[in-house]
Amino acid sequence: MDWVGDGCLIDPDRWVECSETEPESLVERDVHLKSSDRKPQIDAIPAKTIVLPAVAKTEANSFTPKLSLDSTLQELTLYDVCVESSRPTNQVIQILNENPLLPGIMIASEGKYVGMLSRRRTFEYLSRPYSLELFAKRPLKILYGLAKTEILTLSSDTEIVAAARLSLQRQPELIYEPIVVQNRQGVYSLLDVHQLLLAQCQIQDAVAAALKQAEAKYRNIFENAMDGIFQTTPDGSFKSANPAMAQILGYKSPTELINNCTQIAKQLYINPQRRAEFIAAMEEYDAVSAFESQVYRLCGSVIWIRENARAVRDDSGNLLYYEGTVEDITEKKQREAQLKQKTTELETALLELQQTQAQLVQSEKMSCLGQLVAGVAHEINNPINCVSSNLPHAERYIQELLNLLQLYAQHYPEPPAEIQAEKAAIDLEFIIEDLPKILSAMQQGSERIREIARSLRNFSRTDEAQMKPADIHEGIESTLLILHHRFKPKQEFPRIELVKEYGNLPPVECYAGQLNQVFMNLIGNGIDAIEEVMGNGSWVIGNGKETNYQLPTIRISTEVINDNWVKIRISDNGAGMTAEVQEQLFNRFFTTKPVGKGTGLGLSISKQIVEKHKGNLKCISAPGQGSEFIIEIPIFQYNFPRIYQ
Repeated sequence: MDWVGDGCLIDPDRWVECSETEPESLVERDVHLKSSDRKPQIDAIPAKTIVLPAVAKTEANSFTPKLSLDSTLQELTLYDVCVESSRPTNQVIQILNENPLLPGIMIASEGKYVGMLSRRRTFEYLSRPYSLELFAKRPLKILYGLAKTEILTLSSDTEIVAAARLSLQRQPELIYEPIVVQNRQGVYSLLDVHQLLLAQCQIQDAVAAALKQAEAKYRNIFENAMDGIFQTTPDGSFKSANPAMAQILGYKSPTELINNCTQIAKQLYINPQRRAEFIAAMEEYDAVSAFESQVYRLCGSVIWIRENARAVRDDSGNLLYYEGTVEDITEKKQREAQLKQKTTELETALLELQQTQAQLVQSEKMSCLGQLVAGVAHEINNPINCVSSNLPHAERYIQELLNLLQLYAQHYPEPPAEIQAEKAAIDLEFIIEDLPKILSAMQQGSERIREIARSLRNFSRTDEAQMKPADIHEGIESTLLILHHRFKPKQEFPRIELVKEYGNLPPVECYAGQLNQVFMNLIGNGIDAIEEVMGNGSWVIGNGKETNYQLPTIRISTEVINDNWVKIRISDNGAGMTAEVQEQLFNRFFTTKPVGKGTGLGLSISKQIVEKHKGNLKCISAPGQGSEFIIEIPIFQYNFPRIYQ
């Protein structure tokens, strides 16, 4: 509540000038009730000017019928009448008589707002004996000095309801005094309190009608809702219920339910402890959600219900009652039981499928072994040729040495010329020098055969009843040895480079044979991708120039990450893959290879093997940028959360 002081402005745009010469009666003077066309200049207003803006034409009781709780004072009828304090009082009397709805006038001093005189206060003073003769021709400021009171000034943005409350909080003798309203531009107007109270009544009627309509609406919802709606007391009785609630529990009406079910814990719940759990949850959280229980219907049958409820408290926090909704979920529970049975059947089918999948794994392994046979046949052929080509020489050298020994035995200690000639003929020194080399070559060939055989054993290990610590690098090397022939140059393809960047890996708990199968699939796919690019002419063979500026390369790197994980990267610089291909890459029977060259199971089985090791297999690729497969598996296979992805 603000009390207005001196020095405030009156809107000059609405002022009009009156004659400075005081007429004997207001009837004789010419008062212009239209806005001045001059630019607003407060200082230019004469000291003895009556400022009389046009009074609002809206009747006091005809304000907008669509007032609401948010309506403000600017929506009501406001009066803009201001008189200079130096003007005679009889001019004010004339203005009030000519405008019976005017609640008062605003008073200005040299164009600045200084206060307000209400109609009631003005005529109260002038009705006293001799007051009219005393004040009529005297300046208005004399009467204002005697009759002025505290003024309630409000912003035009003040809500009507709030303004009415502030108005009624004034002293009893001031309750019906006009209110000064100031707009955002600082311009003042008068508001009749009667109009304010009428507006408040209109708003109150509108709110009451809306409340009644809302109550009818929600009553209709309450009565016709499909879910049960209830209010229960803390001691276990129904306070209210809708028809759906009564129907769910088997009662004919809410009244019958409320009157007969007075001990909810015993009469309703199959397990009375559920009511105690309901109350405990309310005490802790003030609400329960999806609270499922089995309850009795009136006929004795059992149903499942789901409750969603909250605790209702007063302003002091004291518990009044519980309210919420109930849903009959009996059919849902029956469907869940059927679904559980179906799940059991599916688990059985899944077990059979896993067995079939194991057979597919074995079939894929046999497909890989087909590649092994080709590689092994090629690799074993070389050491056999080495042994075969060197054995005749060894036999001949040995025979010649034996012949020489015989001659030495016959003619020793001084060999005759014949022995000397034989010695020169066979170049004994060369034989002695070359024989170790031949034997070494034979040894290397036999060692090569042993390595190949060992690689075959490592790749097709069958001792995998349980995981065992294994050397990852040994598995990779065994796979590379088997695929060694595919890295060699061919008539139409150059040699494929192999880059190995091994880290210091500890033994890893795994099924070594299965991981070797993964290595075989990934490295073999990389070679296939490179050969496909070379077959399309992406690498120019024979002129030393590569169109993609690098040699065909398979790169393998290993490292330890995050303490208990190893990462194995196998990459190629082949054609790469599109995003669409990558999305289906690990799907069963998906392949981009020609018919007869791939089963579409290699990567799917590889992913399953890695996940069986609690690991992760992913691919990073883009068209024209090659592909990289990343294997991440734990070093130890104890139960731990998968914190690394």
